[in-house]
Amino acid sequence: MRSAEERQELSAGYPSFVDGIPESDWPHLRLDEEDQRLIRSKRGEHNRLGFAVQLTVVRFLGRFQTDLERIPEDLVLRVGEQLGIPDPLAKISLYGENSDTVRNHAREIRQEHGWTPFAEGEPKLVAWLEDRLKYTTDGPKAMTLQALVWLREHRVLLPRYSTLRDLVVQCRSSAEDAVSKELVAKLTRQQVRIIDWLMEVPAGERTSRLDRLRRGVGTPSWANFEKALSRADEVRGLGFADVDVSSIPERKLTQLADHALTERVPRLKEQSGKRAAVLAAIKRLETSALDDAIDMLDKLISECFIARPKRWADKALVEAYPKFAPDGTLTAQALLSVLELVAEYVDHDTGEVTDPYTDTDTMRAALETVADRDTLVRAAKNLLEYMPAQGSDTDEARRAKALERFRDVRKLVPVLVERVRFGATSAGRAALTALHALPHLLDREDLRLDDIDTTLLKGSWERLVRGGPERSEGTVNLPAYALCVVETFHRQLCKREIFVHGCTRWGDLRARLLSGELWERARPGLLNSLNLPEDPTAYLDRASGRLHDNLVRVASRLPEGSHITSGDLTLPKMRPPRTSNLSRLVEKMLPRVELPQVVLEVLGRTGGVAAFTTRNGNPPPYAEFELSVAAVMVGYGCNIGLEAVASDEKEALGHDRLVSISRDYFRPEVIEACTTLMLGAESATLATMQLNGERLASVDGLRFSISTPHLGLRIAPEGTSEFTWVTVLTEQAIQLSGRMVSGRPSAALEALNTFTTYRDRLDVSGTRQPEAIVAEAGAHEDLVFGLLTLSGYSYQPTPQQVDDARLWRVDRSADYGPLQNATRRHIDLSQIADHWEDILRVIGSIHHGAVSAHDALRILTHDGKPTKLGSAIASFGRIAKTCHLLRLYDNPDYRSGIEAQSRLHKERSDLARRICHGIDGPFPDYYPGLENRLGVLGLLLNTVALFNTIYIQKIIEKLRAQGQDIPHNELRELSRLMYSHINMRGRFHFEMPTETMFAIPDLEPDSN
Repeated sequence: MRSAEERQELSAGYPSFVDGIPESDWPHLRLDEEDQRLIRSKRGEHNRLGFAVQLTVVRFLGRFQTDLERIPEDLVLRVGEQLGIPDPLAKISLYGENSDTVRNHAREIRQEHGWTPFAEGEPKLVAWLEDRLKYTTDGPKAMTLQALVWLREHRVLLPRYSTLRDLVVQCRSSAEDAVSKELVAKLTRQQVRIIDWLMEVPAGERTSRLDRLRRGVGTPSWANFEKALSRADEVRGLGFADVDVSSIPERKLTQLADHALTERVPRLKEQSGKRAAVLAAIKRLETSALDDAIDMLDKLISECFIARPKRWADKALVEAYPKFAPDGTLTAQALLSVLELVAEYVDHDTGEVTDPYTDTDTMRAALETVADRDTLVRAAKNLLEYMPAQGSDTDEARRAKALERFRDVRKLVPVLVERVRFGATSAGRAALTALHALPHLLDREDLRLDDIDTTLLKGSWERLVRGGPERSEGTVNLPAYALCVVETFHRQLCKREIFVHGCTRWGDLRARLLSGELWERARPGLLNSLNLPEDPTAYLDRASGRLHDNLVRVASRLPEGSHITSGDLTLPKMRPPRTSNLSRLVEKMLPRVELPQVVLEVLGRTGGVAAFTTRNGNPPPYAEFELSVAAVMVGYGCNIGLEAVASDEKEALGHDRLVSISRDYFRPEVIEACTTLMLGAESATLATMQLNGERLASVDGLRFSISTPHLGLRIAPEGTSEFTWVTVLTEQAIQLSGRMVSGRPSAALEALNTFTTYRDRLDVSGTRQPEAIVAEAGAHEDLVFGLLTLSGYSYQPTPQQVDDARLWRVDRSADYGPLQNATRRHIDLSQIADHWEDILRVIGSIHHGAVSAHDALRILTHDGKPTKLGSAIASFGRIAKTCHLLRLYDNPDYRSGIEAQSRLHKERSDLARRICHGIDGPFPDYYPGLENRLGVLGLLLNTVALFNTIYIQKIIEKLRAQGQDIPHNELRELSRLMYSHINMRGRFHFEMPTETMFAIPDLEPDSN
């Protein structure tokens, strides 16, 4: 029976002997010559053995184990074997009889090997924790693991897990108190009274004023839009705009604000840092409330003036089709008959061309074979009534229908101009000026072209605004012009060429780049972290040198006399994967289990349940919590609901408990923490099998499209909201992140955003930070190559993901033989050098988190084309891209590794369909809360991948023990997403796993 301390150490990943010593650690624990010299200085075999065991223990545990009975017998036997001591178990018992000798040996080992007692190293650890806790928001468990890493690096002896955890909790509490005190110190007495007033529940009301402010105003409507603006005004009117909180790290403010905006107010009032949390929430609401209002404006304009008129126009066209379709047929037949009459005659023998002879009677006779003249005239006129005018565009019908919403424009425009403070870049200034002038024109009946901005009249707006022949020359159709201004304004707002002062999501993207004192302060650390120099000369020379060497190498391998003249390489197609004998054998030997057993086994091995804490970081108060977590994961992951996994026979599986746990414990940050633990376990297992890989990661997305408007979702041209569930997979087949993104984002840039967010978490957990990204670039491929390469990642799209396979060169005078014509495009390094300072600022801002990679791309482009700064980054990207294309063409191993990583998404998608059997395929339609279900499904997929990896390792060890030679290339190609051995249907049983559940069958190695 394990003690409470042992269970805590196991769940937290703290070094202990609870599960013995992994086989992969034994090579690092062998005694070297210096160790043997010290050991030989001891008198008696029992003392030499005891000293050696103590030395091995401290290397593995990071601390001494004076209770020799708790040291595994396997360790004593192995150490005895190294020393050639017979019967080591008896000798170690003799050694333990003299406690003074045990302590003296421990003291000697500490002095010889430079170990510091924890009591002496504690002040430095506390100072390090205090410094780190000023910026990080990691919970107690994550910080304890970071402290463990620090102690090992500084050779400080580890204390008991509970001692270290309590120290971390104390330091974390002190740091939170310091932030709270610093924030509260910025408040005046009046502001303190306002905060207390916000938390009070008015007489006759059921909720506090803070509840009302943080709740929002409901679904999109014009009335609710004005309420949303009033909510933003109310927040600003509280009088906290002048409170400067810039000295508090953004992550700390975000954590406090999240707490105040999600915690129930009665509980919040009882907490010590309540005023600081409410202040952070108010500062958040000062921008987010206005962001929410503009989100609603975006949806209303998209729905009322774009999507709904488009549906009306499409419906009218469908209803009119029976009326004009026959007329179209008649008109086409008449036209064809005329064209046949006037066609030239060509004599194929002589080549002579003879003009046709036609006269009025012949032409009339030909037409009358189709229909009489009056019928044809009526058909042509009827057809013109429904068809767009010449020179128009496909939007005219939709825009004409939108004119019926002019009354909404009359209400909207004055509200926008009077209540929202907009700004604009040079590209958006004309639209914003026209919007500000529009309220004075709405009541004009004699509006003329001289009164409006005619530069906005693009496409069909020109005809609609100027009107038809019935309008006098120079007059304007006011509803059409007003809709034209609003649509143009909305388009520029979505591009952020028009922005809103005081917003975050709708604010000026360029203003969010690091600048001034903040940039100068952060610059040295960021450049050092990114390995980017102040002076680009040597850096660019090395990059151009690599490009030159790659071109020379590939050119030298091409067949003699060959020339690539098309300007690009013909990249090989992706090879279909082959199933090896080893793969078939492993699939047969994997233990036959049920899905709940898989979940419980992985949660137990990784200590994943410890990640499921309360919002305050405390452990859950439930007994058999593992069963409840597993039931929620299976119920939501399989999309069968909690009712299907609930049971009255066990308290842990009660329906009410499962509902409560799913609501309170399956938060995004909890799923991320559990994923991190699984990623660490997966990396350790693969390292044991020597399958560390090349640190690849890939990105793919599941796209959704819905017809109804939702806040935060972009409106597609056809009038539907579209968004993508983007997943990032590591080479270990573990989903690192999954999130819902508006529109169709660049998968490669989404990976950069994810790795920027996960950087600290990956480094701490001992996992390997991905260095190469396999993903589709989307638009601006060269620019994406530049952004990722400068950010320290190798961008490696598959041949199918490369849109433009053109090659580039730096040296104009170089002779690349067969590649000479293909490399005629030149990269200007001076363009990159001239913009180097701004390039550093953009890359540094992404790395710092000031802007996302997607926002950076928007800053670097204008009207679909790169700006001068964007062109400079794209030029650098072409160096990396050309090197990548050459390696794809020339290096089959490089190409196959990338293709294998790309296939992971397809394999994972197949597994997702198998698991998510509650409907026909995983989540074909969007519904509110889908993001949470997809997050749980991702965690369940990670669980299956890790389970397979663990038991693949056991199978490989068993086969090797039988004398089988396992080819490393076949081992590397084994899929960790196999599922034929897992039962995912039927009535599930949730029981704590035992060893007999996962027995590996004794299958003959040569069986197929």
